[in-house]
Amino acid sequence: MTSTKKRTLTATTGLALAATGVVFGDIGTSPLYALKQTLAVSGSSREAVLGVVSLIFWALILVVSVKYLRFVMRADNHGEGGILALLALLPEKVRLATGGRRMALLILILIGTALLFGDGALTPAISVLSATEGLAIVNPSLEHWAVPLTVVILAALFAVQSRGTHQIGRVFGPVMVLWFVVIAGLGIWHIIGDPSVIAALSPTYGIAYLVANPGLGFAIGAVVILAVTGAEALYADMGHFGIRPIRLAWAVLIAPSLVLCYLGQAAVVIKDPSAAADPFFSLAPNPTFALFMVILSTAATVIASQALITGVFSLSRQAVQLGLLPRLTIRHTSSAHEGQIYVPIANWLLGIASIALVIAFGSSTSLASAYVLAIAGTMTVTTIAFHRVARDVWGWSALRAGLLTTAFLVLDLAFLLSTITKIFDGGWVPVPLAGLALIIMLVWRSGQRILADHVAHNALSWTALTESLASGTIARTPGEGVVLASHPDQVPQALAASIRLVRAVPERLIIITIRTLPVPTVAGDARLTVTTPSNGIRQVVADIGFTETPSVPELLATLPGAASLDRTYYLSDRAFHATPAGQMGRVRESIFAFLHRNAARPAQFFGIPDGQIVTLSTHMDL
Repeated sequence: MTSTKKRTLTATTGLALAATGVVFGDIGTSPLYALKQTLAVSGSSREAVLGVVSLIFWALILVVSVKYLRFVMRADNHGEGGILALLALLPEKVRLATGGRRMALLILILIGTALLFGDGALTPAISVLSATEGLAIVNPSLEHWAVPLTVVILAALFAVQSRGTHQIGRVFGPVMVLWFVVIAGLGIWHIIGDPSVIAALSPTYGIAYLVANPGLGFAIGAVVILAVTGAEALYADMGHFGIRPIRLAWAVLIAPSLVLCYLGQAAVVIKDPSAAADPFFSLAPNPTFALFMVILSTAATVIASQALITGVFSLSRQAVQLGLLPRLTIRHTSSAHEGQIYVPIANWLLGIASIALVIAFGSSTSLASAYVLAIAGTMTVTTIAFHRVARDVWGWSALRAGLLTTAFLVLDLAFLLSTITKIFDGGWVPVPLAGLALIIMLVWRSGQRILADHVAHNALSWTALTESLASGTIARTPGEGVVLASHPDQVPQALAASIRLVRAVPERLIIITIRTLPVPTVAGDARLTVTTPSNGIRQVVADIGFTETPSVPELLATLPGAASLDRTYYLSDRAFHATPAGQMGRVRESIFAFLHRNAARPAQFFGIPDGQIVTLSTHMDL
């Protein structure tokens, strides 16, 4: 093996280890509750146990190995994955759609995004609570401590988010490797006691069980899907590690460990049907080891929760950059890793929702009903969006794309329809959570579009601006002024207002437009495009990726001749008066106005120092 190949293998192995801690935390902790919830529906007879374990095994193969790792993860946007990366890959006519089939597709993708936000609240709740419920195996008298302990752990987890994940991230990989080694070892130990459970790997057991129990088909599907929770995270976190390390980690460690653990749980339940009440912790050979498993599983579920929380932070930033959410306060928690961010509003909303869910439902069994709809819905939307990417971006034939995505949809819709059985048991919970997020995204997108049209219609032309400056009636004050413009072809509102009301502008002007491209990042040497429409004015278009947070001073630092010491930033603000006469109507504009008022201040969002800002405000009705 050449030195280059050795270095490549070493790098891939290192990334696979890191991916084990971040990417696979969610799906890796599903053995805590997946078989437990499934057996609660199927019963604990030998035929039922082997049948549901067979269904879980083939769900892992078909959903994770085939659908996501083999096909969906090929749809990357310059290395980035996730449902919003799929949206960014689609033609602009889809992203800017206002009606018809394209708008229907856009709304579906936004629904999937909204369900992921809901998933961010549900995953920490069910994962950590499933771990602390293991205390009942250690000592039945400790059972009532599960909910209070979960609340404390979640409160602490969300409280430390502002400090960043780069410190704890160093131990993510080793802890999760230990987790997978332990659950695989316990599985092997119990399989040795009953090797016949290996037969469950044959699909005939799962099919035979469904045929023999047709009335339980939907109910079983609604809980088997718990085994593939986190499959979407494989795709969403692809940009951090790349597809090869994720595939390597799955094939070498994660998939074998999960399968061995489920087979071991099957052997335990077949030997002692009462173990169906909590088959995972029943793997422990004694109470002392059970306590160790509770501690290890709690650490693993905290890591799984942390991975999803940071995923929601990234999703929030992507949504802002794609114009789906108002500006949010985004803080970078690491100077070495651009992707490590903290979004305060997202963190506290997730924290409050997660703790409220734990208190309201009180057990992982109850929470499982609320969890499944978010998983099934997101998986279905991803398949539909993948189909459009295959057709519109890759140029696949209708037959090729249709056959593949139809196969995926049969499985996705089977899971989705099965969740109907859980609607009245808590399955309704993701609906209002996702519905609120969807309304916010749709109202904000609509308001921004109407506002852009209004500004374009009433904007001062560059010709009129040049004539005003050349006439000598506008005073030129010393120093440099930087004016943010939403569109490079339009005179910024702040500049037009300064000319109209103040009759003065700085002698040197930089008009900068931040343009978000449908790519994750933009190389530094390709960011700025500079033109000089008239004497003393420079127009700058700064391109950023949809995963980046812009800093205007940093962008301008690379501009020749820019003088930051005598610079003043001119910003525009708007106040909205919601009336029935406006295009948006009173209700939608009221929501839009509320979002606008509570968005991050432009100065904060664009990294502009407070002491150098002049803000000019206008009032309007959309």
